[in-house]
Amino acid sequence: PIKLGGSPAKQTTWEGGHRVPALAYWPGRVPVNVTSTALLSLLDIFPTVIALAGASLPPNRKFDGVDVSEVLFGKSQTGHRVLFHPNSGAAGEYGALQTVRLDRYKAFYITGGAKACDGGVGPEQHHVSPLIFNLEDDAAESSPLQKGSPEYQELLPKVTRVLADVLQDIADDNSSQADYTQDPSVTPCCNPYQITCRCQPGE
Repeated sequence: PIKLGGSPAKQTTWEGGHRVPALAYWPGRVPVNVTSTALLSLLDIFPTVIALAGASLPPNRKFDGVDVSEVLFGKSQTGHRVLFHPNSGAAGEYGALQTVRLDRYKAFYITGGAKACDGGVGPEQHHVSPLIFNLEDDAAESSPLQKGSPEYQELLPKVTRVLADVLQDIADDNSSQADYTQDPSVTPCCNPYQITCRCQPGE
């Protein structure tokens, strides 16, 4: 089994919303007392389970997750090089691409807009030139790289290219749309006393 931690506060695209420890236990397969720094994602669970089951993914779809069984088995430290993080409800427009992770760097294109503890909402800011953080040196994301620095200038075209690739990948995806308004079984729960939490006719 793989055990993940987390809470509703994990919706944010800042590192505090992404750094969730995961524990894997499989006697004889997963080595004990081993820590990996590979960059992994929840999206990797599905392809990994499929691979471990000896099955194959549908050939006509592209999956964002990858098979990370080699990482689990201690045979590799290679995870993702690139991850993108859409807003998952913490701030701004739901689904808007907020950050792009490239190796040890993370670029923010949208910040702000999150609800504070007092219920107030700060202004949402869009960054044409993104805020870029070196997570290896600044995991708290407290000091973005100076935009005039050589490090920032070297990274900006790489991050821009990665973002363009991500957006193109999304645009080319063979996504489908479903209309759930015709299916009463998917109506949001309206009776917490029902075991299946489904709305019944007349309620």
